[in-house]
Amino acid sequence: MSSIFLSPEVFVELFLELLLLIVLSFTLLQTLFILKNYRADSTTALQYGLEKKSYLVGVVISISIIIKILLVAFFTYSLDELSLIVPGAMCGAGVIGSNSYGEPLLLLKLSVVLVSSLWLVLSRADLQALSCIYFKKKMLFFIVIYILILGEFLLSLYFYSSIETDNPVLCCSNLYAQSFKDNPIPFSLTKLQLVSLFYTLYVAVVISAYKQNKTLISLFSAIFVYISYYAVVYFFSAYIYELPTHKCPFCMLQKEYYYIGYLIYTPMLLGLFYTLGVIFFNFMGYAFKRIILYYTIFVLILSSYFIIYILNNKIFL
Repeated sequence: MSSIFLSPEVFVELFLELLLLIVLSFTLLQTLFILKNYRADSTTALQYGLEKKSYLVGVVISISIIIKILLVAFFTYSLDELSLIVPGAMCGAGVIGSNSYGEPLLLLKLSVVLVSSLWLVLSRADLQALSCIYFKKKMLFFIVIYILILGEFLLSLYFYSSIETDNPVLCCSNLYAQSFKDNPIPFSLTKLQLVSLFYTLYVAVVISAYKQNKTLISLFSAIFVYISYYAVVYFFSAYIYELPTHKCPFCMLQKEYYYIGYLIYTPMLLGLFYTLGVIFFNFMGYAFKRIILYYTIFVLILSSYFIIYILNNKIFL
């Protein structure tokens, strides 16, 4: 067994993840039973019992999802703690990049957070609807979420078991290094082109949301989030760290930088969350305003670091 599993943070995280998986496994069995026997137009004792059971199942799923979302924050904390024992790693970036399972695991965790949050919205809409028109949809949606959570847990085991404490890994300075020979920015964009595209896509997202065009908001939001990652790493990070050579999306989550990363990434994820709500749920008409709000907060926070640095130092990094 890898010594990584003896780390208190990893042990606690996996233990809680396993407990959640066990609870959700029993919940899945109840969900399948309910889906098989549920008849909305029936007035039998069985139907009455299923309705009470479905409410309890919904509460268990909701609590589990909230805990699951909190565990993602604990996961980032665990990565930072592991960077102290993984040679070469200066932050969570080095730990994530230590093997081929790290980045897929991180993306899967974020995907689980987004789709699970959508389940909470769907469940609330179902409880508010008199005819329970979303009941079967939310139950089927939970099955998809369970499969994702199961896959995430198995991938976590592969990830942690593949981390070596004997061989050094690349630190964030090497992982996100930008050289003239090898440009890591997509489409071979320069930093000026990258940041120009970042603001152009933001304007396109805002206009699409204002006009409530689902097709355009889906397209522009997806591209905006993709470009935002590179804009944060290869442009704005230099002004956040006030160091042109420091390019890392993880270090800004640490206390040395006042955990500003959480304030930056949260509105971006919320903007993406409401975009998915617009795409999949017609009842989320209010989401268009939320998309504009959260993406605007995201852009303003990043822009403020750039503007303040320029005003104070009169130089571009």
